[in-house]
Amino acid sequence: MSTALASPTATHGRALLARIAEQLEALGRLAYGQVAAEELQDLARSTEAVARLVLAVQVAQTVAIDQRGLATAASCPSTASLLRQLLRIPAHEARSRVRAARATRPRDLPSGGEAPAELPLLGAAVDSGLLDRSHLDTVIATMHRLPTALADDVRVEAEQQLVSYATDLEPDQFRKVAAHLAEVLDPDGGLDQDAAAARAEFTIGVRNAATGLTPVHGRLDDLSVETLRLAIDGLAAPRPASDGVPDPRPPAVRRAHALIEVIRRAVGHADLPGHGGRRPQITVTVPWDPARRQLGAAVTDSGATLTARTLRQLLCDADVLPAVLGGDSQVLDLGRSTRTFSRAIRRAITIRDRGCAFPGCDRPPSWTDVHHLRFWTRDLGPTSYDNGCLLCPYHHAEIHKEQWQARMSTDGVPEFVPPRWIDPERRPRRNTVHHLAPVLEPP
Repeated sequence: MSTALASPTATHGRALLARIAEQLEALGRLAYGQVAAEELQDLARSTEAVARLVLAVQVAQTVAIDQRGLATAASCPSTASLLRQLLRIPAHEARSRVRAARATRPRDLPSGGEAPAELPLLGAAVDSGLLDRSHLDTVIATMHRLPTALADDVRVEAEQQLVSYATDLEPDQFRKVAAHLAEVLDPDGGLDQDAAAARAEFTIGVRNAATGLTPVHGRLDDLSVETLRLAIDGLAAPRPASDGVPDPRPPAVRRAHALIEVIRRAVGHADLPGHGGRRPQITVTVPWDPARRQLGAAVTDSGATLTARTLRQLLCDADVLPAVLGGDSQVLDLGRSTRTFSRAIRRAITIRDRGCAFPGCDRPPSWTDVHHLRFWTRDLGPTSYDNGCLLCPYHHAEIHKEQWQARMSTDGVPEFVPPRWIDPERRPRRNTVHHLAPVLEPP
């Protein structure tokens, strides 16, 4: 060990770390309370970039520890176990570093030579300081979930898309996008839908006398969850008071109240409320490939990808509004022009946007208004499919503050230009939570 520490590389590395530690200590002592808001945000962004470069160094060190077999020499059962003891880090953190090392770096072969990295594009993004650990774990887990029969070029494109989305989205939103991409590429997911439905369950617990509340618990298959979500979505939306005071109920309380209201109306044989005077419908968007003359993966308004079996069941049993999309994701055969947004135009925009179009927002269509991209009064913008997008009340208000610029892209998708304090280059952003574009083809 002493010989290794005395090597030129180790000596240089220790000197670099000493200087970095000294600079970080000085950075922590800055009087941040005296820094202007925009400059403070820029400093925070730069500090996060440094932290992500530290992740790249940790992965590189783990590669060397793993490939040199230091765990065996230290009488540890695995590299992860060695990292836990050496660095005093949690087991999940140690396992994450080992997974990243093995997935993103070339591997030494027992016979000599080197095998290419499994996910080289991800490794390049990590080395560039573009991703944090959560993004890294999500990309690896998603790529490992894909079918082994997937063509190599589609697998490479999937990795490219995941890395691209990871650089734009915060981790929670990115996990949803990654899950959707995996569902598109493996729509059946190896699941037996009948078996899943057979394992559905719902239990009513014992009333708590102190709180007056009774716990309930359950789990449902995909189709049942989609039906439940559709039934309660509109009733669970925030309802501000008449004087404009925001709804004080947290989301979980609103959903509970909505479920009870649905049950009350069902017991009373009343029709459930719909949008625009119509009862709820499940809209299933099915992209059409004119070259192959075949349908793609079916997706609901909420972004859920349906298996072929579930789609057939819906077509037989449910009130389904099918919407076939062309190759450029434009809705076919729906009217457009009207003084106010008509039911047909809103339905067309809903099929396209699938929820609030603001980047990163996951609010469903039932919680949104249709916004004129070019303002009706100021810009004399028309009320049309091309000039409308869905926005939840919060982001609708944000757009009208005019710090963000909303516009329609050349390929017919709403995009939003952030203010300079968020992105000095003001690069346009899109919502990738509801919709992946372009959607990769399934195997």
